[in-house]
Amino acid sequence: MDIQPNRRRMLSGLCGVGVAGLAGCTDSVPGGGTMATDDGEEIGGTDRTIKIGTMLPLSGPRSTVGESIRDAAVLPIEQVRDEVALEIEHAGADTESDPAAAVQAAASLVDEGYPMVTGPLDSDIVLQVTQQVLIPYQTVCCSPGATTPTITTLNDGGLVFRTAVSDSVQGTVLAEIAATDLGGDSAATLYVNNDYGWQLSQAFSRSFRDDHGGTITEQIPIDESATSYAAELDRAADGDPDVLVLATYPEMGETLFSDLGAEYDADVLVTDGLREGDLHDLVDHSLDGIRGTAPLIDGPGSDAFADLYADAYGADPGLFESNAYDASAVLLLANAYAGQNDGRAIQSAIRAVTSGGGEEVTPETLAEGLELAASGTAVEYRGASNETRFDENGDTMDTTFEYWEFDESADGGIAEIDRITA
Repeated sequence: MDIQPNRRRMLSGLCGVGVAGLAGCTDSVPGGGTMATDDGEEIGGTDRTIKIGTMLPLSGPRSTVGESIRDAAVLPIEQVRDEVALEIEHAGADTESDPAAAVQAAASLVDEGYPMVTGPLDSDIVLQVTQQVLIPYQTVCCSPGATTPTITTLNDGGLVFRTAVSDSVQGTVLAEIAATDLGGDSAATLYVNNDYGWQLSQAFSRSFRDDHGGTITEQIPIDESATSYAAELDRAADGDPDVLVLATYPEMGETLFSDLGAEYDADVLVTDGLREGDLHDLVDHSLDGIRGTAPLIDGPGSDAFADLYADAYGADPGLFESNAYDASAVLLLANAYAGQNDGRAIQSAIRAVTSGGGEEVTPETLAEGLELAASGTAVEYRGASNETRFDENGDTMDTTFEYWEFDESADGGIAEIDRITA
C-alpha cells in the first residue's frame, strides 16, 4: 500500500536523526525551556499539545475484548485532561480485527500527525501495521496485548514497545508445568492459526522437548472463526498425549470446551486467552480442573488502577486492561519529557521515564508526573500491570505468572494455584 504523508510528517521524518541524537542523551531532552521546530510546534514546557492515537479492535471478532481494552487505554487521557496545563489531543482508530483495515487506520493516524500509538492489540496486526506504516514513518507504538516472540527480533529501529509479556516466556512456564506439575511425557497443542498461536505453540514445544525431554505428538492449527473444533480435537487425541495445550483467543473458548466434552483423556492446559470465568456459564459441563497460566497483574500501581477503572466504567478490569493503561501512560510521560510530537524523540524518552532514579509516578499520581516530566524533571513510572521496565528490544521484563484453574465455586470462577516468577 502506498501512503502519502502530509508535509508535516515528511519534515519530521527528514529531521529524525537530529532529534534522536538530542533525545538519546536524557539530560539533554528539552523540558524546562521552550523552542520551536521548523513547523512552529513548541518543544518543551507545559504550554503545548500532546498527540496520542489508539488502535484497537472495536469491530470484528476481537471487539469482544477490544472495547474494554480501549476504555483502559483512554483512561489516562481522561484522568489527567483537566488536571494538567498540557493539552492532549487523542484520535481513536478501529483495527476491525483485520490486518488490512488496521494498515489503513494506521496510515490515517500517521497522515494526521500522530507520533505515537497505544496498540495495536493482536500480534499479527502489530507485525503488519508496524512494518508497513509505523516504522517507515518513525511513529512509536506500545502494544498492550501482542505477545508473539517475532516482535522481539523485529527490525524496528527501537520504535516498537509492548507492556504484554512475550510468549517465549509463557511457553517455557507452560512446559515446566506440563512436565513437572502434571507429570506429562507427551503433549499436543491446538493453536489459533496466526503468528501468535504458532509462536506460542513453538515456544512451548521447544521447551517441553529440549528442557524436559518430552515428546510433541501434534501441533494443530485451528481457525478463529470455525464453528466446530471436534475434528482437530479428535486428531490430537489420536496421538494419546498426556497433556493438551490450547493457545487460542477468548471468543473461541465456548466452542472449544463444548467440543472437548467432559471426558477428554489428557490433562488440559490453556493460555491466558482462555482465563475467562464466564466460560462456566457457556458450556454445559464442568470445566473444573482445567488449568492455565497468565501474566499476573502485580505492578505497584495495580490497586490504584483497578479503583480508577471501576470508578470510570463501573466494572472490574480484565487481563489486558492494565497493560493498555500502562502503554498510554508511558507514551504520555515520554511525550511530555521529550517536549515534542516526534516519534524518535518519544522513543528515546520512554527509556528515561521508565528507568530508576527519577520521581516515582504511579497511576494514582499520573497528572503530577506529567507536569514534572514536561518541566524536565526525571520521572520513573511504575505501572499497574508490572514494573513497566523495557529491555533493549522493547519487551517488558520481570514478570510473575499466575498458575490457575477453573473452579466454579471460586470467586469469579477462577482459583489461583501458585505464582511463578519468570
